[in-house]
Amino acid sequence: MRRAAWVGLLLCAVGAAGAQELTLSQRVDGLQRLQTRVAAGEKAAYAAEPGQLRAIGAAILAAAPESWKQKSEAVAAIAYLLSGGQPRDVAKALQSGNLPKAEETLMRGALLHALGREREAGALIGAVDPRKLDARIAGQFAYALGVIEIAGNANKALELFDLARLLAPGGLVEEASLRREILLGGEKKDVDRVAMLARQYLMRFGGSIYAVNFMQGFAATVVRLNLIDSLASFDKFQRSARSMSPENRRGFMLAVARSELENGKFDVAASAALVALGESTGDNSDTARGQLYQATARLLGGQYDEGLAQLGAIAATKLSASDRVLLAAVKDLAAHLHEAPAPASGAPAPLNAGAASDSDPAAKTIDSARAAMERTLKLADAGGRS
Repeated sequence: MRRAAWVGLLLCAVGAAGAQELTLSQRVDGLQRLQTRVAAGEKAAYAAEPGQLRAIGAAILAAAPESWKQKSEAVAAIAYLLSGGQPRDVAKALQSGNLPKAEETLMRGALLHALGREREAGALIGAVDPRKLDARIAGQFAYALGVIEIAGNANKALELFDLARLLAPGGLVEEASLRREILLGGEKKDVDRVAMLARQYLMRFGGSIYAVNFMQGFAATVVRLNLIDSLASFDKFQRSARSMSPENRRGFMLAVARSELENGKFDVAASAALVALGESTGDNSDTARGQLYQATARLLGGQYDEGLAQLGAIAATKLSASDRVLLAAVKDLAAHLHEAPAPASGAPAPLNAGAASDSDPAAKTIDSARAAMERTLKLADAGGRS
């Protein structure tokens, strides 16, 4: 056969294959594979996701009413909705009146959840066991039920997020479940759980499209909830931080150092600043911040001379407005901390002062510095905003 004829036959075959209409189930399977690639950090997959969702939504709107009698198509529509699809698209399937009863209940509950009506969704589908559902929606339902339970039963929500990760590993369901669990664990002050889950998230989804936002939120959560309040808890989070990129690790440690200065945990602040400085390259703003926090922690934590010398070497021009005010305030504070004033003749000694000074000559300075440090940081923050 001549070459031109072979080419013609090949083109006809390709055209015939392209003309075959994909079922809704096939389209949704493709979407879930795409979202697994998104969770892995593939930018092309992330860019393609909205178009895939729109195509599935259009297919649902164009579907014949009788097609919803098929369980596989009904389950696919539910999976689409729980994958970020438009609620208005699946509303047409509900209006058809052709859905199998069990799938209709699941779809109505999923729709209420997608609309943010969690209490109504819980009343309808709260008793559903995700382990008994179709594999395509089992993990998604466990996650949705976890979100529904957050307000009323945090422990149940944590169990459901754990289940979601088991039922749908490697994709956006696991990634989102980990993020939710970390936040809930923080609210419960479960430091071990938060540190372990954060390490797991970073190892499995460190390249995810959503990882940058996670890191920012994670640092804010740790600081806001004061999850690091000792060197022991710092060590737990430091192990998690080893899975971060150098830039994220530096930002996290700087946030911790700044927070622990305010909390009077100068040993933790110094340790966090030291790690941040180890990730800093060159003479830049992050280096200056690390030096400032380390110097302040040293000065107020019993290493007065080392801290004061380090303060004098910091380039103020490389600091933010807030940190420039902090630098000036700490220098002023340092001038009043070097020597504790002698007690007035005949004045009673402060309670436990003798024991403290006997065990640590710098204890009195540190105690007064902690109170002064809180005022200093508030002043710095106010100065940076003005």
